[in-house]
Amino acid sequence: MNVTLGCSKLCVALSLGAVMCFGSPVHQHLIADEGDAASPANTIASPTATASATVSATVSATASATASATSTTSATIAVPRGIALPVRPGEPRAEDEPTAVNEQDGTGALVPKNATSPVSVRDLEVTGSETPLPKSTPEEMSEVWEISTRHLPDRFRCINTDNPGFDVHRFECGRGWVRDSLDEALADDGRLPILYVHGNFMERNNSLNRVLIINNYLKPRASRPYRLIMFSWPSQRESKPLHDVFENAESAECQALYVAWLLEKLGRHSQVSVLGFSFGARSVTGALHLASGGSIPGFAHRSVAPDEAVQSVYRVGLVAPALDRTWLMTNGKHRMALDRVDAMVNLYNSKDPILRRFRFLDGGARPVAAGFAGFVGLSGSSDPRVTVPLAGQSKIRQYDCGSVIGTTHSEKSYYGECPYFGTVLDTLLWNESIGSCISQ
Repeated sequence: MNVTLGCSKLCVALSLGAVMCFGSPVHQHLIADEGDAASPANTIASPTATASATVSATVSATASATASATSTTSATIAVPRGIALPVRPGEPRAEDEPTAVNEQDGTGALVPKNATSPVSVRDLEVTGSETPLPKSTPEEMSEVWEISTRHLPDRFRCINTDNPGFDVHRFECGRGWVRDSLDEALADDGRLPILYVHGNFMERNNSLNRVLIINNYLKPRASRPYRLIMFSWPSQRESKPLHDVFENAESAECQALYVAWLLEKLGRHSQVSVLGFSFGARSVTGALHLASGGSIPGFAHRSVAPDEAVQSVYRVGLVAPALDRTWLMTNGKHRMALDRVDAMVNLYNSKDPILRRFRFLDGGARPVAAGFAGFVGLSGSSDPRVTVPLAGQSKIRQYDCGSVIGTTHSEKSYYGECPYFGTVLDTLLWNESIGSCISQ
């Protein structure tokens, strides 16, 4: 940066340098389920060196006559953490809001998008080379893990229950993602396990960023230690997107075998939480059905629940679930999914342009997605807008986010804009008492 010896330009240079040095942690751009460019997630970007060099070069080029002006300027620098940020239910607290990345030059230099006006989560973006670090609570409050099947076949009818062959990684601050063991990931050490299953068209690097973002939302609301485990499956976009949709829909059903295996291995925990987005929600309800003793035609499932396992009780959050809204009915495909569920929250969007076309996945049955209209109501009405809870299932709560997030299928819009996402977070963290989960 070329700066003259004028006092006013020196003040601007120092202010920019201080903002870059002392800006708050970067909050990752939440990538839409439709898929975005892949981004490395195993390094932590640090703008400090760049900022320090800028300030040093500016000061060394300044005449001694401007020293007093420099001192005055440094005392009045505005740090981005001081910006007042609006908080809606489900958004991180103001002190957790990140600094945005400069979108003009693409360098990744940390600068506020607008230092004079409030910003919200949906206005913040980040380049793929930066990974967020939760700062709202002590580091020991949470652990973040990845359990991956991306290297395994994407479609199958049974799995090796003795050795599924997962790739397992744990996120470490300062080191990024490091390889670890499955036993450690599933350890019963008092932490609440929260299993997250991502959606369609997600590259691995995108999914690694995504789970860190979800952790940033969870930490400010957590009152107990938890372990956030992302189940990462081969849902990346290939050369034929339309064909990939049908293949990934089938793959999501197959992945339910692996997710059920994980739920059963977590059987020593009395409380387990599960979050699924889009096609990931299809894997979640299938796994809950299998783990509760159900079966799915065409798939071979063998229980691996430990002999000393307790009957885990589940809290479930579904966001834009890409599954038939009738599948949880008493005669539905995943009819036993709710047997051990204490509470479920379903966020859907009646303006979703992607799930509006969900019926084309099965031209014969022409299903309506639960992420477009909610699960079918008490009367079993064919009206796609009916959102009355299932018969006898007051444990389910459903919220239409369409009036807030509009015509989108983006996961980031649900997390950053839907006011009911806070209810999902509190449900997953067991912040509500069991008796409070009554449908309105």
